Amino acid sequence: MKKFFAVVVAALTLCLFSVGFSGCDRFLVRQDGKITIAVLQYAEHGSLDNCYQGLREGLAERGYGEDEVSYTFYNAKGNDSNNTTYANTLINMMPDVAVGIATPSAYALANAARGDVPVVFTAVSDPTAESADFSGFENVTGSSDKLPVEGQIDLIKAFLNKGDETVRIGILYTKTEANSVSHVAEFEALESEKNVKIVALGVNAANEIPTAIENLIGQGVDCFNNLTDNNVVQNLETLLDKANAANIPVFGSEIEQVEKGCLASCSLDYVELGRQTGYMIADILGGKSADDIDYLYLNDGYSVDYNGDVLEKFSLTLPADYSDANNVTAAD
Repeated sequence: MKKFFAVVVAALTLCLFSVGFSGCDRFLVRQDGKITIAVLQYAEHGSLDNCYQGLREGLAERGYGEDEVSYTFYNAKGNDSNNTTYANTLINMMPDVAVGIATPSAYALANAARGDVPVVFTAVSDPTAESADFSGFENVTGSSDKLPVEGQIDLIKAFLNKGDETVRIGILYTKTEANSVSHVAEFEALESEKNVKIVALGVNAANEIPTAIENLIGQGVDCFNNLTDNNVVQNLETLLDKANAANIPVFGSEIEQVEKGCLASCSLDYVELGRQTGYMIADILGGKSADDIDYLYLNDGYSVDYNGDVLEKFSLTLPADYSDANNVTAAD
């Protein structure tokens, strides 16, 4: 009788979750005895969407296609409360593997799983960051979208063509995003070597972004450099509008940002990052322990992209060293 009651309660609980989350960006694929993979994505933007696309492609290439795998997907839409709730919900379903796309979601899953479910992260820039260190968890591995900071600074200086003049680079970031804090520190560490001045300003929430942009413009920055900061990326249009009005170019960190109006970027291929993550998941499904799989860094996974329309808008010319860069407006 107790066992029957527990089953009924579990079924009712699942129904309640289904009703409670009906308004969020969520979809379920029926289990039907398939391998179960739970995916939690932190926010809605192109790079993270590409990660999810890539990991499914990678799994399919390794023999784990639609006929073998059932996905449960949640998108927290940048809401930390939702993120925590969804992470606990997914882990409680006891999937074969849980996947976190972006640092906040990956960390929430690892914290909820506590080693009981293999967790694979992707789009985590610094897996050992002080505020989000994954090395303390068991049964966790994944892939990093660490930016090529030195290459990005070289790109910025070449496109702006300011000679020996110190270039003032404005960076807007979110204080609670470990990946952004880590990247800002990397940029700052190269100031002397690269003859740049990093003018960084952190925000706590999206509603602080417009004022922060105006603050950086007021500090006389020569350009903005956009990171893979989830909060800022979701408000990229605001940054572009205000920077363009002040005649200040914005450099991106991925091709989607360049397509939307950033001048240029040393871009990570997020589909490829996801694909490599899919291979890691396949290894776990094949019997390998997550703890035995090293973190993945795509050291050769970058390309240079620029927006020809934006280049023309700012009366700049394509530097000779970047003549082979990809013009995202070339097909228009």
